[in-house]
Amino acid sequence: MIRWANIKDYKLGLYLIVLFSSEFVDAQNFNSEIEAVINTNDTKDDILEIVGTATNKTESNYSLRYELSVITSSGNNSNSSKNSQSGRFTLEPFETKNLSRTSVSVNPNIRTIILLLIYDEDDNIIGTDRKLYDQDEQEKVEAEMSFKKDNEGIQLLGMVTENTKTKPGKDFYDFFYQKYSLSPNQGNKIIQIDEMISFGRTTRIMVKVEDRIVYQFFARPKLDFLQEQADEALKQVNRYFEYLKNRNENITRY
Repeated sequence: MIRWANIKDYKLGLYLIVLFSSEFVDAQNFNSEIEAVINTNDTKDDILEIVGTATNKTESNYSLRYELSVITSSGNNSNSSKNSQSGRFTLEPFETKNLSRTSVSVNPNIRTIILLLIYDEDDNIIGTDRKLYDQDEQEKVEAEMSFKKDNEGIQLLGMVTENTKTKPGKDFYDFFYQKYSLSPNQGNKIIQIDEMISFGRTTRIMVKVEDRIVYQFFARPKLDFLQEQADEALKQVNRYFEYLKNRNENITRY
């Protein structure tokens, strides 16, 4: 854990972080090529599990660096601290990767900021995400929640259906679903995992979005092979979702 030298330094650092991440993100066009996402999961005893992820939204390979920080401050600033994890990683086209995992105890009386920054090879920030936890923010979120807004619908995200016939097919589905459920790019389209008998005793596994095949391969029983196929299938699904997003934006523009 890193302690700030004094309260003035902490306040200045905290102010710059909050201002930088909340007000200047749109101006710098962050997350357009590499998207940073903080996934959180509430557990018992007010422990918040945190996973930082990165997604490549382009056809290019990237060599990157990340920093995941948890910054806490009590009401009187008597116990202010910053805890950070960092490291280097690479991303292939349309790949999603978990960068770091940590946990923090969330107390309504303590202001907690979770900040994920992703840097390129020149140490420029190209992706960022931020989450804030405190009593005031919770009350604000609850006040803004409404189930009576006009034209408000329900979207089902992360739906994957299975139609497999063999154990390798089922294993692939399990690997793919596990990776997709952790992906920040879950779409509102249903993904189908279909398996059909091919030549001899082999089977062909197809990954479909809206009945369109986005990836397919001939199954093999080796688990390492199926995990690699699940990684590649997720990249192709992300690529197709990005294509749909860009197509919709172009249609709206015209």
